[in-house]
Amino acid sequence: MSGKKNILPLKKEFPAIGRKISKKAIVYLDSACTALKMKSAAKEQSDFLLKLGACAGKRSAHLLSRKVDIDFCSARKAVAGFIGAKSQDEIVFTSGTTEAANLVAMSFPFYCRNEVILSPLEHNSVFLPFYRLSKQGKIKLKIIPLKDFKPDFNAYKKLLSAKTALVCITHASNIFGGIVDIKKFINAAHKKGAKVFIDDAQYIPTHKENVSVLNADMLAFSGHKMGAPFGTGVLYIKKSLFRSLNPSKLGGGTVKKIIRKDGVYKVDFLKNNAVYEAGIQNYSGIAALKRSFELLHKIGYQNIRAHIQDIIRYACLKLSSFKEIKILGEREDLQNGSIISFVCENIQFSIIDFNIFLNEYSSKYFVAVRCGRHCADLAILNSGIKSTVRLSFFIYSSKRDIDIFCGALKKYLKSLS
Repeated sequence: MSGKKNILPLKKEFPAIGRKISKKAIVYLDSACTALKMKSAAKEQSDFLLKLGACAGKRSAHLLSRKVDIDFCSARKAVAGFIGAKSQDEIVFTSGTTEAANLVAMSFPFYCRNEVILSPLEHNSVFLPFYRLSKQGKIKLKIIPLKDFKPDFNAYKKLLSAKTALVCITHASNIFGGIVDIKKFINAAHKKGAKVFIDDAQYIPTHKENVSVLNADMLAFSGHKMGAPFGTGVLYIKKSLFRSLNPSKLGGGTVKKIIRKDGVYKVDFLKNNAVYEAGIQNYSGIAALKRSFELLHKIGYQNIRAHIQDIIRYACLKLSSFKEIKILGEREDLQNGSIISFVCENIQFSIIDFNIFLNEYSSKYFVAVRCGRHCADLAILNSGIKSTVRLSFFIYSSKRDIDIFCGALKKYLKSLS
């Protein structure tokens, strides 16, 4: 990391790293599930709740409410800028990627076109809403074949047709690591007149994103994976697409006016993102989300990528010394992501036992990793792999974490002999 900013001192931003549970220090390698939370983001949320605590000014006109509205609009403008959106009106605040995927599935118009194509790497939060629509007979669902742990682009092109309404593709898998070259998938879809929804949940915490450069139609991510509070997220929708969508979640704050004429009620809804944010919003969480983005940009994504790549290279080197371990994916590609998954070819290896072992093997440490299917059943079923051990990294991760994990793995494997 010569010439790059050393970001490890920023560990002070993550107090959870320094605490002990049952007198054991944490070695946290489960950031793909959720990142540990930033102190500055938590403070931002706390200050918002304690010093403001009102709803935004569209409902009330008092000064406190106006202040909340100013901060809320500031956060929307900032997030739009952070991800390269052309307008802050393209930003819909959600509770996370799961809600965003459900909003897309339930709001998208499947009329003349009724086919949806999903990549084989989609998280269940994307797969299941469209699976339900297919079971209801509203759409026809197609899954892109898997090739070398990536969506097979040539097979994908054959699936595209004049009936393709929507393509859903993840930018970074939560199980196989690396990243997906989604630009070519987007271009191919657009040539067929289809729209594209991108799951950026695993990508945006450690990569600079630009939705305008991608020419994305819709894109979603969760705040909790980038150090912001739970229950925060963003759904980007290209402004020109709003007029063809049918918002599935309505309520207070989505209405311009309601009138009754000749005994008939007529509702005039708000336009663009406003009609997608029904009810009181998570104002404090959104303020904290803005703060998390600010910190990541202050560190610089070039520095974040250099740090994560260094960790990935080191982890691959250390894990490759275990003859029983098979790392999934090519190392060059893995360095572009923030995840390493592996399987153990020793038939005595038990993922359940290993998970328990990582909590109990040492009086000094416990190691937090994720073992299993990772809510990525499409990837599991299309790869033939039953489950994996997943190590995932964020800006607080260190080579020492890898050393401790590999020490635990060595002890566990030795216990099997």
